[in-house]
Amino acid sequence: MHYKHTFRATSHALRIYSGQGALANLPSELARSQARRAVIVCGRTIREKSSLVNDVLAMADGRVAGVFAEISAGAPRSEVEAAAAYAQRLEADALIAIGAGSVTKAARVVAIRLGEAGALEDLATQYVDGRAVGTKLRAPKVPIYNVLTAATSSQNRSGASIRDVDADRQLEFFDPKTRPQAVFWDAQALLTAPPSLVRSSAGMEYWWASMGLAGSSAANPLVLASRRQCWEIARNAASRIDDPTDWTVRAELCAAAMLRTRDEDDGGAPLGAAAGSVIRMHAISRATYMLAQGLFNRGLGPSQSEVTLAVTGAAIRAFGDLCPEAVSDLGRLLGAKDESLDHVADAVEVALSMYGPSRRLTGLQLTQRATDAVLQEALRTFNCNADGWMDDKTERLARMLNSVTSN
Repeated sequence: MHYKHTFRATSHALRIYSGQGALANLPSELARSQARRAVIVCGRTIREKSSLVNDVLAMADGRVAGVFAEISAGAPRSEVEAAAAYAQRLEADALIAIGAGSVTKAARVVAIRLGEAGALEDLATQYVDGRAVGTKLRAPKVPIYNVLTAATSSQNRSGASIRDVDADRQLEFFDPKTRPQAVFWDAQALLTAPPSLVRSSAGMEYWWASMGLAGSSAANPLVLASRRQCWEIARNAASRIDDPTDWTVRAELCAAAMLRTRDEDDGGAPLGAAAGSVIRMHAISRATYMLAQGLFNRGLGPSQSEVTLAVTGAAIRAFGDLCPEAVSDLGRLLGAKDESLDHVADAVEVALSMYGPSRRLTGLQLTQRATDAVLQEALRTFNCNADGWMDDKTERLARMLNSVTSN
């Protein structure tokens, strides 16, 4: 089948407001949905160390009923449950998520919790014989408005995941009704993020676009356009990231992250595909994403983006022979000396070093038990192992992990 010319693309209603004073459009958005008791969901830092929440309260014209400011990195289940209980007590009719990835995905799960009956583990994706089975969530959901402080592809997703610390597992959800009504790339909001977070965001967009352009001969024209533009934006951002006054580079990275979401909507499947579909994610990006997920979900190592950038070279060396087209494309894209695995891996590591100082995870001291747990978690990554293709490649994953954690 010629996937380049045979594909399905979807569009979703969304309004994006970008620039100086973009947040001034929030009151009209709340009025459009007739929201009168919106609840703001954010992290403690945004609440205590910026004026952003107070600014929203001041301009909301009495349409905000309260603020829940306890969402931390990874959106732990206990915090999401507390946010949902708070919103329910206030009879929330809308959610305003102020933050980046953790906050926006937490808001989606809060909306699910408000609309659906039953415990979160029953509403989450179920695993049957090691395979993921989506749960149908049919109840209406309150509208969501995302005010970004940093670029994230989570800004317009249908899926979300949160960490159940007590049960030591990840809960995953999917509900198209939790896509936001509007997204705000407000200049002042974006300037609240430290340059380190902007650098991390830029690195992830550059990584995704590079991996997407590698082995993309089957990608349709819409997908290729998104990936090329995303790559250009992220590459050009590298020299401007550390300017704490430049909101434009941050807005451009928000656009790059939105293009990544559109890539998927246009049939690109940058994270793979659902079970039963053809997964077009090549072995290098699969292995990198899965291992980063495994470490992050087990609470090990630095941030997910830092792990991703650190292990990509090792993924090329361990999995590159399984996807020679992707290796060749990466070599050409990044100016490798030749198309050997080592030289392409070196070129990728040099390119990624623009976005992070470390290319290794030598500070991690993993026991064999911890290593096994990371690998097991990696294989459960539904986004890129729904077909089980990686199940018999744990030795390669283990070699990859060892190569970046050993001294």
